[in-house]
Amino acid sequence: MLIFLVASVMLSSSLFAAVPDFDQRDAHGFDRLDPRYAFVTEMHDREDRGVRLYRAGEYKAAYEVLAEPARHGLKRAQHSIALMHIQGQSVEKNVLIGIALLGLAAESGDRKLQKEYAAVVKSLPQKFQLPVREQTQFYVQRYGMEAQGVACRKVKRTDSNFRMMKCFKQPGVYEDHAWAP
Repeated sequence: MLIFLVASVMLSSSLFAAVPDFDQRDAHGFDRLDPRYAFVTEMHDREDRGVRLYRAGEYKAAYEVLAEPARHGLKRAQHSIALMHIQGQSVEKNVLIGIALLGLAAESGDRKLQKEYAAVVKSLPQKFQLPVREQTQFYVQRYGMEAQGVACRKVKRTDSNFRMMKCFKQPGVYEDHAWAP
């Protein structure tokens, strides 16, 4: 009897060893063992760190950290860099590039950003509106959601009933463009 019990325990433990670990998938269903997953996680971590630096007023360090996530389509990074260009924080002030980058960030579907972008473009002299829209489209083609595999959706905040836009880069192979605002 004892031999049967030991044999069945050994057999069941070897069966379970062959079953893939369900914890290898994240909350979005992505395989954590996929090498691209580590890259995506790193980009999200850099975006979080860069936004914190930006909010702390450390603009030069923030730009250096945020450029890579922005290049890979992450919208909070793109929005922060847009504001830096508009206000001349650690970069040469260029309102037109900043507004075009704001349009890139507004691609997320965030209504607040979309209204902000529309209002700012409308406030420009007529001769600058078309070039800014064209530059926005250029950025969207290179660093936009479709080009970089980013999906955005509204999620409920844990501390309130308000929803906020959250964007996630999907693991995959996407065109790689140098960051050149």
